[in-house]
Order: sequence, then C-alpha cells, then structure tokens
Amino acid sequence: MKAETLRSALGLILVMLLCYFLQSAVFSRLPIFGVCPLILPLAAAGAGLLGSSAWGGAFGLLCGILCDAALGGGGLLFTVAMTVMGFFCGFLGDFVLARGFPSYLLLSLGVLLVSAILQMFRLLVFDRAPLWPLAYMGLKQTLASAVFILPLYFCLRRALRCWRRSRERTSF
Repeated sequence: MKAETLRSALGLILVMLLCYFLQSAVFSRLPIFGVCPLILPLAAAGAGLLGSSAWGGAFGLLCGILCDAALGGGGLLFTVAMTVMGFFCGFLGDFVLARGFPSYLLLSLGVLLVSAILQMFRLLVFDRAPLWPLAYMGLKQTLASAVFILPLYFCLRRALRCWRRSRERTSF
C-alpha cells in the first residue's frame, strides 16, 4: 500500500470516527430543531464521490456499522444501505458527476432523504403510522443534518487530497 493511500485512509477513518462521536455522543443529547442529525451518511457519500466507488463502498460499510451502533437498532439497515449509497456515490463520481461541492451537495441531500425514508419505512408499513408526522420529522432531520454538509466536505476533501494527487500522477 502506498504512503498516500494509507495517509488518506487514516484521514478518512479519523473523519468517520469524529462523525460517529458527534452523532452518538453529542447530538444524541443536544438535538437540533428537536431531532438528532445523521452525519455518518454524509461521510459515506463524500468518501464515494471524492474517492472512488471502492472507497465509497468500503467506508460506507464502516459508516453503516457505526451508524447502526449509534442508533442502537441492532439491525443491519444502515450497514447495507450506506454500503450501497457509498458505492453508488462513488460510481457517479467516477463516471457521471464532477468531484466538486455542487455534486457533493446534491448527493448528500439525496443520501439524507433516503436515510430518512429508510427510518420511516418500518413505521409506515408495519406499524401503520400516519405519513405526515413522519415526513415532517424526516424533513426536519434532513435539514438538521444538512448543516454539516459544508464543514464535512472540506474535511473529506482534505483527507483524500494525497490519494487524489497520487492517482492523478499515475494516470499520465
């Protein structure tokens, strides 16, 4: 493993652990707009878009495991979902979208909305909860989580800078 790749992987792991700490220890006790924001899906989307589909899938898996642990559900919902979302963001970053902030903003909002829908699914289908209160809470959670899109973008871009530079050098 190259030194640049190792440095970028360690940087992403540090960003991911910081997001886990903020999501599980800080914002579970200090909610924003009455909801606890989800920060780990933003890290998975950023690792995919700014890295590659392999980075997105791998760090999506790790972020999903941490998110399931932080939410305490005991299931594998976010583990599977974030792996797929991270890989998909990486695929879009590799072949369709530019690797800049506008693309990250759109993908992050999409990932947050999908995460909110996944959280509502069991309540809607099995518990027959009314749609509008759940949609309102999901929208509030998406907006509270969207506050972290810009700061997390700069952290992820900084963490992946060494890997991107080495990849650009070897592509010539």
